[in-house]
Amino acid sequence: MKEIVTVTTTLITRSHPCQQDLGDEEEEQEIEVEGSSEYDWLVIDTALDVVIGLAIALGPGFAELWKIFERPILKFAASESENIERSTGVGVIAECAANMGAEVTPYTEKLLKLLLRRLSDPDSETKSNAAYATGQLIFNSTASGTYLPHFPTILQKLEPMLHLDEARLKDNAAGCISRMIMSNPDHIPIGDVLPALVGLLPLKEDYEENSPVYECLFKLYQAHEPTVQQLTPKLIPVLEAVLSPPNEQLDDEVREIVRNTVQLLFNANRDLFSQNPNVLKLAGLA
Repeated sequence: MKEIVTVTTTLITRSHPCQQDLGDEEEEQEIEVEGSSEYDWLVIDTALDVVIGLAIALGPGFAELWKIFERPILKFAASESENIERSTGVGVIAECAANMGAEVTPYTEKLLKLLLRRLSDPDSETKSNAAYATGQLIFNSTASGTYLPHFPTILQKLEPMLHLDEARLKDNAAGCISRMIMSNPDHIPIGDVLPALVGLLPLKEDYEENSPVYECLFKLYQAHEPTVQQLTPKLIPVLEAVLSPPNEQLDDEVREIVRNTVQLLFNANRDLFSQNPNVLKLAGLA
């Protein structure tokens, strides 16, 4: 582990021997500079994949390693010149926060400060990753006193994303809103936010975000939240769409959550499905 961390850190700080330009011929260097630059980033990007792999493998135990990787990753995420560095850095923060769980809590303030900036990034990929990362940070961190005061600002920054013609951006914004609702339902204006969220469904590209979306909706139904009850006629065709092909829309766990939602609604009022009987077949209830 020590060797893995040492080599990975060397790579993401651009100090590994393979990243040193040792050529003596200026002309040769000029010819190779473009390809070399692309190769240099490929090395770093692949090393950052190793960081994510360590976070997945170690889970909460990764928090100690984050202390080592934090500075160079935040440097990428704070880059003002390279879109690829910002988007990748923010994406790595998201995956690390997701896998560290509650152990991300001590880093909440520093990470949130950066992510709030990136939610308004001119680069759509960076902005999309920032929405994903912000949702993961809020969902996993227990430092509610740190992030709750920023909820209005976060919602204000997410709102324009819901109207852009970029599916992944919308999907990640939907996932972020869902995680915010699940973590702190009493601090979200659900009556204002939920109709906009439902209007984005079904998600078009980033199917991973179906997990927080449908878990959130199911929990709201279980809590008898009034807004989600009013939106049920709009949601039933959505449930039919996600239970239909393509099957990769839902993994097995999320498919079960959607089935349980259909079961809950059917038990409450069978007439809801009079116009959409196929939903019951797809959910295995008819």
